[in-house]
Amino acid sequence: MATKTASRAKARTTPLRDELPSTSDPVEIAMAVASSGKPLPDAARSVLEKHAKLIDRQAELAHAQCGELKLRRVGEGVRAALWAILAIAALAIVGVIAAVVIRASRSDALVVQSFRVPPALAARGLTGEVVATQVLDKLAEMQEGTESVRAASTYANNWEDELKIDIPNTGATTDQVWKVLRGWLGKETRISGEVIDLGGGLALTARVGTASGQRFVSSQGDLDALIAQGAELIFKRTQPYRHAVYVGRVPEREAERYALLTALTADPSEVERKWAFSGLAYDRREMGFFADAARAAHNALAIDPEMTPARGNLAIALRLMGRDQEAFDAFEAELSSKATNQYDPRIAAANRCSSLTSTGEIMRNAARLEEGIACVVRAPGSYSQYVDELRASLALLRRDPGPALAIRALPKSGEQPEEGAAVAAEYKLSGEMLRGPSPALTQALATLQSATAAREAKRAYHRNSAPVYAWPVQVEALVMLKRADEAAALAGRMPRDCYNCVRARGMAARAMGEAAAAQRWFAEAVRQGPRLPAAYVDWGRLLSQHRRWASAEQRFARAAELSPNWADPLKYWGDALAAQGKRDAAQAKYDAALKLAPRWAELNRARRMVVRR
Repeated sequence: MATKTASRAKARTTPLRDELPSTSDPVEIAMAVASSGKPLPDAARSVLEKHAKLIDRQAELAHAQCGELKLRRVGEGVRAALWAILAIAALAIVGVIAAVVIRASRSDALVVQSFRVPPALAARGLTGEVVATQVLDKLAEMQEGTESVRAASTYANNWEDELKIDIPNTGATTDQVWKVLRGWLGKETRISGEVIDLGGGLALTARVGTASGQRFVSSQGDLDALIAQGAELIFKRTQPYRHAVYVGRVPEREAERYALLTALTADPSEVERKWAFSGLAYDRREMGFFADAARAAHNALAIDPEMTPARGNLAIALRLMGRDQEAFDAFEAELSSKATNQYDPRIAAANRCSSLTSTGEIMRNAARLEEGIACVVRAPGSYSQYVDELRASLALLRRDPGPALAIRALPKSGEQPEEGAAVAAEYKLSGEMLRGPSPALTQALATLQSATAAREAKRAYHRNSAPVYAWPVQVEALVMLKRADEAAALAGRMPRDCYNCVRARGMAARAMGEAAAAQRWFAEAVRQGPRLPAAYVDWGRLLSQHRRWASAEQRFARAAELSPNWADPLKYWGDALAAQGKRDAAQAKYDAALKLAPRWAELNRARRMVVRR
């Protein structure tokens, strides 16, 4: 009974569960009915049709939204591009304005305003603008005539090529706006003035900026002379260092140049002071005051220890004083200096070449001298006119007299005829000394003595440098000619703090048979120039003469170490070895020396003799 009741209950409940949907979503219910295979009720059909229309409408809306989004993105891109263009344009405008302002603030132009002139002059065509142009032309000529290692950019008032005539105009033109900006922000130098008719003569007044002017008068009415005077006044007030260089071209104005540079050493600007001291070093040297020149160079280096021209000026002054070791060290410091925009690159390059040759000569370093000559040939500048003399010096170092004997008495640009004659006589004497004692050597010595006397009479520079430059070679020639008394007398007049002078004293003492005195002088020379080779060779030859072989060889070895491109220490070392009977060792030294001086006649003879033995 219970089983039957349960079966009836089960039969009732199953159909009821199948008739109820599993979801409340009408679309899913309609889809379930449609998929059952039974006839689709109208209600379900209506639901499905409405849902299909809804889907179509949503698709249309999505398509429309997609187009709208695309348009929106395009619009945003256009707006971004427009803003970018506007930003770039604004930056460009700001950049142009900034560039104009910066350029105006850095303007160092010299602007010459139209001069006021009498109507009579204007009627003859000499208007105010014409006079201003002539003043400007004269200033440009002065500026071009001031060759200096100092770069134009280091001047407080540097015009460079900005020399202009100010022609008045009206209206707010671009040029007028530019003038206002330059005048407001820059450091323009404005020149004004007037010409006055004195009734038979003329007067010209020139003024710089707002400073009071200076009047120049010509009773003959010489306007050109007045313009030249006015231009020089402007140059002096606006470019004092350049003006000092300009004035220094004229020997008769050396005192004026000295006064100008001395005044500049008290300038508030360190730049002006250091250049003034460096300029004084050059000025004092050319005037023959070498110690003053060295002091001035030291003063410049106290302001700027790296100042290359001051190092060079110091080196040259020390060499003219005969202090070769200090000079060499100063030249080396100059050569190690870095190139900067403070210096004119063309002139700085030429100075470097000259210093290379100087160090080569001091150290008897043929390779360095050859390098310097090649440098002089390549670099533009005034030193190129000395190439023949430099090549003759190189040949002498290699013991070849030919080029020295070929030098002719031709004065160089800016030199007096006496200078050319003396230089030729110096090379002639050096060449004849390589040939040995002869009447030609006697004549060459007499010619040199006469030529140097004439040169010294012309200029203090040569009078004061003669004991250092001219006398030592004369002592050596006198010793070679066995005129020992004359050699000793001349050597005795030389300064004792001069390297080559002390060497010459030793040579004269050796010729006089005073070995102890000679040794003291050579030892003093080594003390003054401990890293210079020449005195070691002199001392070694003295020791060889007295058969002190070990000490002599030490001196020759030291000289060869200091100057490995110089044949002399090797040759005389070979002589010492040959005198001791060490033929193989002597031949080795001779062969090494011949590689450096293949034309040395005495060396070739010595080698032949040691080989024959």
